[in-house]
Amino acid sequence: MYDFNGKIVAVTGAAQGLGAAMALRFLQDGAEGVVLLDLKWEGLKATAARLDPAGTRTMAVLCNVADHQSVEEAFGLIIARFGRVDILINNAGITRDSMSHKMTVEQFDPVVQVSLNGAFYCVQQVISGMRERSWGRIISLSSLAAGGNIGQANYSAAKAGIIGLTKTLALELAPNNITVNCVAPGMINTDIIKSVPEKQMEVFLKSIPMHRVGEPEEVANLVAFLASDESAYITGQCIKITGGLR
Repeated sequence: MYDFNGKIVAVTGAAQGLGAAMALRFLQDGAEGVVLLDLKWEGLKATAARLDPAGTRTMAVLCNVADHQSVEEAFGLIIARFGRVDILINNAGITRDSMSHKMTVEQFDPVVQVSLNGAFYCVQQVISGMRERSWGRIISLSSLAAGGNIGQANYSAAKAGIIGLTKTLALELAPNNITVNCVAPGMINTDIIKSVPEKQMEVFLKSIPMHRVGEPEEVANLVAFLASDESAYITGQCIKITGGLR
């Protein structure tokens, strides 16, 4: 367990899966406030109510991270309630898979806009306050696919961009005691896994040295460490959590 007493955390893509698991971990570790942002309003409200029935430490905020104005408005609401954001988790992402020669602009652009542009838009909303307070944590979700993945030119490009963004921000913000890192999960047990055919899943599992998928809670554990004071000398890194896959 880590100590996030007095910290305000914002998690994008928090209606389900990894985002919900990370929000729960920060609540368990004593965060003063955890803001859940997502475009799926009903799911977002349900998750916030499940994690914090009293509603005293959570805030659900409707936000389309691909829309700069929506991000500005969302973070305006956060500041109005909590006054600041100490820890930002850029988790929002979508997939629109297709082979490159068939991929349309309508498939390529939204994936980059949500995963990469969205992360940058959110970062811009928090770094001034973090610099003023000389403390902050920015953690973004990349992917093992950043190294290239058939049928995912859009997703791979966006997740590789997250790594470059992370390393640049880390250099810029290190003098302000703000660490910036990213996490690159492999196959994790989220809703996406449920759509994979059983035979294909067997092949995937054989390729993983640990012969199992990871759990959202395991990703949340890593993110919590990177957000804690125990990781204060780690910045500009992309840490894989893949069960041994390279």
